[in-house]
Amino acid sequence: MATQTLLTYEQYRDLPEVEGVFRELDEGRVMEMAHASFLHGFVQAQAAKFVNVYLDETGADFLVSQNTSFLLAPDIERAPDICVIRRSSYEAMETVRGVLRGCPDLAIEVISGSDTAIDMERKIQQYLRAGATAAWIFYPETRNVLVRRRSGEARMLESRQILEEPELLPGLRIPLDRVFPS
Repeated sequence: MATQTLLTYEQYRDLPEVEGVFRELDEGRVMEMAHASFLHGFVQAQAAKFVNVYLDETGADFLVSQNTSFLLAPDIERAPDICVIRRSSYEAMETVRGVLRGCPDLAIEVISGSDTAIDMERKIQQYLRAGATAAWIFYPETRNVLVRRRSGEARMLESRQILEEPELLPGLRIPLDRVFPS
């Protein structure tokens, strides 16, 4: 069994960029991912649209971004597909080499073919330990969404159900059958 060399954050940030490859740092391990598929991008865009419309209509003091990197811990850099963050939290965050030090309030991930269950579980746990209130994991192939909360609550929703986030975004209602392609 080969031994993997763990990198510091500085060593990780000094790696040369590779075209077509996106990286994250997982407790010193470099995670390389190919760019997203059309289905992944479609679900990501639809979910972001529903959250943005809610924020526009309610005036809730949150910001939404996609693929923004966060330094969750000294050796963990993650970039959720979509992040929702309080404006005041964003304004207070330090930027380290182009990366926000801190955690979004809500991390949203869309599962791709290259994602493993173990790696996604680690990523979700890292968001929650770093302070995220919740994480949503969209499964385009099965048309399900797993909602995980810092409190330990977890629930799986099917495409015929409504996704809500009452703690952070009261009144938000996302009909999942409109997020996944028909």
